[in-house]
Amino acid sequence: MRPRPALRAGLRAPEGKRASGDIMRALVRTMDSVSRFFGAVGAVLVIVLVTLMLYDVVMRYVFNAPTIWGNDVNTWLMGASFVLSIAYAMSTDSHVRVDLLYTDHNRSRMRLVDLIGLTLIVLPTLAWVTWGLAEHFLEAYRIGERSGSGGWNPIVWPFKLIIFVGFALFTLQTVAEILKRAAALLGRPLDAPAADADRLEHGI
Repeated sequence: MRPRPALRAGLRAPEGKRASGDIMRALVRTMDSVSRFFGAVGAVLVIVLVTLMLYDVVMRYVFNAPTIWGNDVNTWLMGASFVLSIAYAMSTDSHVRVDLLYTDHNRSRMRLVDLIGLTLIVLPTLAWVTWGLAEHFLEAYRIGERSGSGGWNPIVWPFKLIIFVGFALFTLQTVAEILKRAAALLGRPLDAPAADADRLEHGI
């Protein structure tokens, strides 16, 4: 006997919800993976920074032959390691927070506070800052802006591009975190409970 059309329609609804949930989960996990990759890049840049700083110090104080590029390159590496790691810190809930509204450790309340703060304050601010950084990068590239420091005087648009990329990643990761909180509040968490049990205490 063939099933009634009404019953078949009723059976398709959960599949649609499941498909949309799978798509959202894939998007969130992709953004988490991208953030982890750039967080690893930031960690590698720290090692490069320490190596170049050591080289610069030895050249300056041992051989009396300071580099003309040391100050600029080290400053850029320090900034790049920071901005490329912000999204990773967001994805792993590693940012420092003031637990004024988290004292009762109620997960639903924590998720709701996160959702409101991320949606109404953090995301609009990041979108505005990221847009401004894009304009700064394009202007620096257009006019061939240089640092104006020392004898090297390098162009600065590569560094401004890195800053823009870092904040763009931060903005996208914030969107991912909003999706995580919203899904958890609706009873359909996007993270595997076993893998992220410790993060549940921080609103996910």
